[in-house]
Amino acid sequence: MNSQIATHLRNKLHSNAIGIFTKTNDSSIIEAAAISNIDFLILDMEHSSTSQSTIVNHIRSASLHSCPTIVRVTGVDSNEIGTALDSGATGVQVPNISTAEEAQNAVNAARFHPIGNRGVCRFVRSAQYGAMNKKLYFEESNKNLLILQVEGELGIENLDKILAVDGYDVLFIGPYDLSQSIGDPGNLESPKLLELIANVIKKSKDAGKFVGLFTDSNQMLLNYKKIGVNYMTYSVDMDILRASLDKIVEDYR
Repeated sequence: MNSQIATHLRNKLHSNAIGIFTKTNDSSIIEAAAISNIDFLILDMEHSSTSQSTIVNHIRSASLHSCPTIVRVTGVDSNEIGTALDSGATGVQVPNISTAEEAQNAVNAARFHPIGNRGVCRFVRSAQYGAMNKKLYFEESNKNLLILQVEGELGIENLDKILAVDGYDVLFIGPYDLSQSIGDPGNLESPKLLELIANVIKKSKDAGKFVGLFTDSNQMLLNYKKIGVNYMTYSVDMDILRASLDKIVEDYR
């Protein structure tokens, strides 16, 4: 049952969990990743050409090995959020949250009553196409994870209000977009950026939220683990594949 996968991931977050972003359109790659010891896969719809029908097949492939799947939608869109969850995803990740109102709208779209007002259809994959008990379905669906991304200066300015919103699990920091918003795009070692990130981590933990972060640096991966990032995402499937091939060729030559 999907709620068991969600509960397992949520329990893992109390220490730390590591996943990757995926942009592939090949569900075999998703299945291969799910066979590994990775804690979760983020199926990216914001910065990829992946269609909703492909996302469903990705979720099926990962579920064969009980690997959690988080769908990153393109924004605070109730239809996209509901469709991802209807497809059986373990959770959704919503980018570009800048205000408490946007955070609350994301919660409303991802949760059933009494937490939110997600659109109801129980004849979907997540409800076993109608076979699942209705009451159980609504209860279990609210155990799915909701991750909100703060990745701009306005989101940082409104951080306290965003953290005060109930109903989501992880406050995720988007370092690349944040670096651009402070006028230093791509510099993930900028002292100003690192100070902002450290402040977000502290405030999020004080508010009782799990903290998520992206990095494509092995060293930063270890550094952020040490300071308590719970939901760590490392690089992207296509970049990992390319870098691995480069290393094979380099070692051979």
